[in-house]
Amino acid sequence: MRYMTVGLIMLIITFASFTPVYGAEHFGIQVYKGARLDPEEMAFIKKSMGADGYFYRTGDSVEKVTAFYRKHPGLTSLGDDKNGGRFIKDEGGHTIYIVIDNPWQPSKGGEVNTDTKILIMKE
Repeated sequence: MRYMTVGLIMLIITFASFTPVYGAEHFGIQVYKGARLDPEEMAFIKKSMGADGYFYRTGDSVEKVTAFYRKHPGLTSLGDDKNGGRFIKDEGGHTIYIVIDNPWQPSKGGEVNTDTKILIMKE
């Protein structure tokens, strides 16, 4: 029974993480509307890189996502093109990075993904 309960909880968490996010923010940075949290990539960031970060995906273009973050107060663009963009924000002695890419390679390898990746990380 215990294993069934744990399995059910993990299943609920997994499916809940694939629902689009509206109005969420991390480190004072708003998450792009409709982006979906990717739990596998986020676990890799936290475990392998030891970073405090959040990994989102969206079907929207790089252009739409970079335009959204260009309007965000306090962010500085480090450059963008048709394949991605980089933004930075200094906040209370920490640096917040926003990395946008399309296409992108999953952390475990495999097929290249053609949706847009949004990584929000705190150094």
